[in-house]
Amino acid sequence: MAYSASKFAVTGMKKVAALELGKYQIRANSIHPSLVNTGMFSESSGGNSVASDRPLGRVLTAEEVSNLVLHLASDESSYTTGAECVIDGGLTAR
Repeated sequence: MAYSASKFAVTGMKKVAALELGKYQIRANSIHPSLVNTGMFSESSGGNSVASDRPLGRVLTAEEVSNLVLHLASDESSYTTGAECVIDGGLTAR
């Protein structure tokens, strides 16, 4: 229950921040990645079954997460606020 509560807290904080800070041109978004191919978890250590669950057929990389972070922090996303950016290879589309 604590895990779910903390995830929802991030969503609530993001929404409040977007509403209250927008007048100052401060943007607030949240990023929700699925499993990331890192030293702690990799496709070679059992991640192949996880990868096969995703429509893209592979596990997310740390670089892909950082690319989204850079995009949201840049002026290219100057009109994006209050967004939940799910980066899961299409898993939630199922």
